[in-house]
Amino acid sequence: MDQLKHTITRLNELSENILTELDKEAPSLEIIREEMDQREEYLEILNVVQKNQQETTLSNYEIGILRPLFDAFVSMNGEIQNRISTLLNLQMEKLAAATKRRKARDSYGVIKTPNISYF
Repeated sequence: MDQLKHTITRLNELSENILTELDKEAPSLEIIREEMDQREEYLEILNVVQKNQQETTLSNYEIGILRPLFDAFVSMNGEIQNRISTLLNLQMEKLAAATKRRKARDSYGVIKTPNISYF
């Protein structure tokens, strides 16, 4: 029970760190990657613990302690996925806009009449 509680608590801490980093103006992909790698290690530990300890061996009291921790993990995991998806979409939009600007700028130097169809 203690190992399970520690593992889920650590997963929640790592998830919170990722969410904090994603809230920054310019999130560090390196920090996010490192935190995600650590989360993966703890998920593997959780998988091993889960295989070794069946749910029926936990008392109602223990389940009452673990359930909110696990629910918090599930909630934060969904939030991480949503924020990363939003961040990816924003980066794709920025890339598309930069590509349009580059094509427009390149066309100004090539022909006498600029091609403004990119806008």
